[in-house]
Amino acid sequence: MEDDVADAAALHLARAADLRRSADWRSACEEFRSAGGVEGLEVDDLERFAECAQIAGFRQEAIAALERSFALRMRAGEIRAASASAFWLWEAYVLNGEFARGGGWMAKARQLAQGAGAGNAPGWPLIAEAYGLIGSGAFEAALPVLQQAREDAMATADADLLAFSTLLGGRALLKSGQRREGLERLDEAMLGVLSGQTSPRVTSLLFCAAIGTCHEEVHDDVRVHEWSAALGSWLHRVPPFGGPFYGNCLTYRAVDLRLAGRWPEALAALEEACRLLEDEAGALVVGHAHYERAESHRLLGHAADAEAAYRAAAFSGGPTQPGLALLRLSLGDVPAAAAGILRALSESDARSVRADVLPAAVTVLLAAGEAAKAREAADELAQLAEAFTSDALRAACAAASGEIALAEEDWHGALPLLRTASNLWRSLAFPYETARTSMLIAKAYRLAGDVEAALIELAFAREVFRGLGAGSNLAEVERLLRGDPAPYGLTSREVEVLRLVTLGLTNRAIAERLYVSERTVHRHLSNIFIKLGVGSRTEAATCALDRGIVNLADTPAGGRPRLP
Repeated sequence: MEDDVADAAALHLARAADLRRSADWRSACEEFRSAGGVEGLEVDDLERFAECAQIAGFRQEAIAALERSFALRMRAGEIRAASASAFWLWEAYVLNGEFARGGGWMAKARQLAQGAGAGNAPGWPLIAEAYGLIGSGAFEAALPVLQQAREDAMATADADLLAFSTLLGGRALLKSGQRREGLERLDEAMLGVLSGQTSPRVTSLLFCAAIGTCHEEVHDDVRVHEWSAALGSWLHRVPPFGGPFYGNCLTYRAVDLRLAGRWPEALAALEEACRLLEDEAGALVVGHAHYERAESHRLLGHAADAEAAYRAAAFSGGPTQPGLALLRLSLGDVPAAAAGILRALSESDARSVRADVLPAAVTVLLAAGEAAKAREAADELAQLAEAFTSDALRAACAAASGEIALAEEDWHGALPLLRTASNLWRSLAFPYETARTSMLIAKAYRLAGDVEAALIELAFAREVFRGLGAGSNLAEVERLLRGDPAPYGLTSREVEVLRLVTLGLTNRAIAERLYVSERTVHRHLSNIFIKLGVGSRTEAATCALDRGIVNLADTPAGGRPRLP
């Protein structure tokens, strides 16, 4: 009987090994459970089970297996192996936002490193220590710690530890202002990842870390695209494995898909990412996924869905700006957009955060009539573009300066800036930004009196927006192509409010239809009354119909304008 049990266990372990090698980690977990599970496996198989469970998102089983492997390794005096289990326990708790428990395992790991004596400290506890130093801003102090981890990795031929310590060293160098050296370290670390030298658990983490570092710290969109494409290829080669590792990978892949204009694909990936990160221990990173989901909805013109996703991002501790301000601006609530963008700028001194917010700040502040503040934002953006040596930031800077010149009706100054921006966006293969810049170029051409050139730029923008599914932008460019500027000095949003007034909608109903506040609707109506020279909603509706500002064709099929 015992021999039969042992034979069955051996068969399950053999199957688990095959499934693990073929990246079917969820099925491998089933075999590990059948072979004895947390309590019945030998320590080597226990650690393999922990790895598969962690990748697949079986968090509690992974933690139980890691805690048991730590105890078994310590009992056997195997400090180096025990320290690795301690590191992965720290990572599991921190990823779920349980910093106290994670800190406890970090303390255990540090004690193991100290107990090993000078020159013999295992590298994994040093990685946890370096994370703490980088998080507290002690970038220079993290570098020798990571160098020690690198040396341990090379001495023990630990490819995971080597890639981890090298990439984290690159991040510390970048944060300390050493761009060239930092990028060299990132490139070196990613060679191991791209060549398949790292384990799946570390591969998923380092893809996200490298892409996030390049996107957020240095705005290096060339590396972001290259590594995102490689991440996409890796994800296609392995079965969907669930859990926070997979969810975070999907989020970073979606960033590149969004920039490339593949918004429905990005949105599908983000819906899955948010589900995984909320359900399976990804509290620390789910806010980023919600924000990216909101951005995809905003670009596709799904205002209500975007609003809900921004709220989810805020509730999860993630960012909401500059996307929320751009949503408010698209809905005509300029004061809310300006308040949000100014608050975001006042909250952070981090250059990487400000570089994300400043391009939108220029657009929003110009719409709010704050030309001086918009100029300040553009000047700061120019300084950051020079410091980061990023083509994406250079393009954003040129476009922002072009917008300011257009606001001053200086088409001579605007055109070279906007052409520079357009060429850079094209070289980066960012279609949405290219099309938006074409709309600005069209405005400059119209100021110059070259209507034909303006129509060509607008026709190009229309085709791009149509292909992207950018509904709001498409409607705007269609209006410009028709040559339908809003009459009587009315803005397009004021015309929309006026149209809804003629349909008899109350202020509350209009606010719900346009996803703005009733106060915003009241402000729009006050502006409408002044511009049309009327004193009531009824007079405004009558004037709109008599002067052709609102026509029967403006109403939904079967609807009829009526006086309030």
